[in-house]
Amino acid sequence: MTQAPVDVRPTKRCLADLGLPLPDLSHPLDEIDSPVVVTAQAVPAKRDAGGARRILSLSDRVWFKAKTGDQRAIVTQLHGNDLPNGLPPGTGAWWIGAAGHRQADSPQRDFYESIRRECTVGKTVSTVCLLPGDWDWKRVTAEQALTWRREMKRMVIRLIAMPLTTGRLAVAEFRHHRVKAYVHVNDGHEAYLAILAEGSPDPAIFALLLDCVPGIATDAWQPEPSPLAAMEPSPGEIIWSTLFPSEVASAILELDADIAH
Repeated sequence: MTQAPVDVRPTKRCLADLGLPLPDLSHPLDEIDSPVVVTAQAVPAKRDAGGARRILSLSDRVWFKAKTGDQRAIVTQLHGNDLPNGLPPGTGAWWIGAAGHRQADSPQRDFYESIRRECTVGKTVSTVCLLPGDWDWKRVTAEQALTWRREMKRMVIRLIAMPLTTGRLAVAEFRHHRVKAYVHVNDGHEAYLAILAEGSPDPAIFALLLDCVPGIATDAWQPEPSPLAAMEPSPGEIIWSTLFPSEVASAILELDADIAH
């Protein structure tokens, strides 16, 4: 069975070592276009296959080498209490702690020798300073939040596009929430879009759902039953509806086509 690729993230320290600018949050750090960062992505698979080279001089934890051209880096895996609570499984488990350059003409200035000296006091070796810090974990959380928001928006667009094309109620599961979308036309031939949720949806999550509908202002939504749409929620159901202009419907169908491709 093919294993899912594992992300190996550079720490803020590693980015500074490589002189790389910090990308915006839409760009995950493990996808930075740097030769040694790209090479480091293969270290987990190499470790599993027995082909990763360990740095024996960094003896307080297991570090592996990542090499390409004259660039060098060190990679480690975090376990158990090393990881903060609340992250999806596997997220933030592998890190590039530092990076530098090979100095073939000067062993004293070679990257791996420099890291050994940096982390050694007397006979004690400590690489704690190379592990991800608060900034690194906040960056992981922010990237996760942005990804979550992007997934939610895609789900909402796909969900609304279904009743537009089939005329039927559409249902989707998103992060333990059951969400429905329905396009309702009243006797006056006005179209309404309704977003429905079952049970006790988190109000903050529901507000984000409504905010993901493009072309609809936040204050344009109304809870049902309302005098205009006159929709009656079932027991345990929450419904918010809004007038649904045809141009908004067309825009959602175009966005859905882009997502599908």
